[in-house]
Amino acid sequence: MVENINVNISHAFYYPSGVFKSGEEFINAIKKRFESVEVYDEDMKFDDANISDMQIAQKFLRGGGQTYKVYRVFLKDLHLGDESKGPDKFCVMCSYFEESDIISLSFHYEMRGITSDEVIAIRQSGVHVGYEFADGNLSCAALATKIKDVLGLQNHTESSIMIEVTKFGDYDNLEKIEEEQSKLLYGMLSGDEGYEFVPDELVKERLELNWGSRDFIRIYACKEAFLFLNLLRTPRQKEYIDRQIQFGTATYGGCNPYFFMEECPLTVNHGILFSVEFVMVLKALINEVLVFQTERRKNAHVSYYKRIKATRDFRRKIIKVLEKVEQTQIAEIGELSAMLLTSQHVAPIIEEVKYLLELLEGDLSLIYSERNNLLVTILTVLGLLLAVWQVILAL
Repeated sequence: MVENINVNISHAFYYPSGVFKSGEEFINAIKKRFESVEVYDEDMKFDDANISDMQIAQKFLRGGGQTYKVYRVFLKDLHLGDESKGPDKFCVMCSYFEESDIISLSFHYEMRGITSDEVIAIRQSGVHVGYEFADGNLSCAALATKIKDVLGLQNHTESSIMIEVTKFGDYDNLEKIEEEQSKLLYGMLSGDEGYEFVPDELVKERLELNWGSRDFIRIYACKEAFLFLNLLRTPRQKEYIDRQIQFGTATYGGCNPYFFMEECPLTVNHGILFSVEFVMVLKALINEVLVFQTERRKNAHVSYYKRIKATRDFRRKIIKVLEKVEQTQIAEIGELSAMLLTSQHVAPIIEEVKYLLELLEGDLSLIYSERNNLLVTILTVLGLLLAVWQVILAL
């Protein structure tokens, strides 16, 4: 067991919307239903450190804009009570991905000086651990249900947990952690408290999908979990900052504030939040398409026009989101997204889903043609009946 670990935790839930027609409508709904909110704007000045960190990261990594259209609102009236024990810097964020019509509710907090066993416990059931809020003892899962009901959303189709480790005991070298604590890393990623008894082959398999563009950061992904080692204030990270100061000052007259970011519960450091939510939104969208295919079979009585329109809408959503992968501007972030897509088993089924949508659209077009043929037949019969009637009248 390793002691004295600092972590930032993010629990996120993803919902198919079907409620809001635009980002503006989403924001207005949040404002009406919650007393204290802050609408995110990349150009406005905010006192909230979390929001400021997001602005800094977004402007540096995305040139001031996301590769996907997203509206964000921070719920400020949901905060921990003064006597609450446990997390620090608790933050609630609602995001609406307009092009995909997906909503995420995410809960971010910081824990300092905890043990590796406590990290594993957070991975196992932290989303259900209650903390003292103004409205009583509530967990992130309970808060998500409460917000979902207020907004009139369906049940979530995907969820994720991000664990960002900014201090790992006395370790200051990533390679040494991977060499000496690989089983523990596996335990923190999977929530397996029996990590010491797991075969080396399984540990290697679970940690195989990873990414890191610097030698003091590494992100691992498995199922709905993401473990991000971001070793702040280590000798290597300090050397990196010194290099950025030297380069930035000589080239641009100063160093970008992005390089001075430290603990941030939003996990935006190195763009991790943006890449994870991109992949999870795509996964939620694919899940929605598959559910739609199942429901379509159960609801054959739905009008032809509505079924054709729904099919085309889903196909448009999938293709638009897939296009975002190709439009990512920074190579390292693109590689990260590709790795995360693989970790979530999204990449192997993307082509299958696109093929499914094409078949579905073809099927509905065939039904539409059959309906037209039926209509022509009915009109023909009516024409014959009218001719017979005219003959009768002429007698």
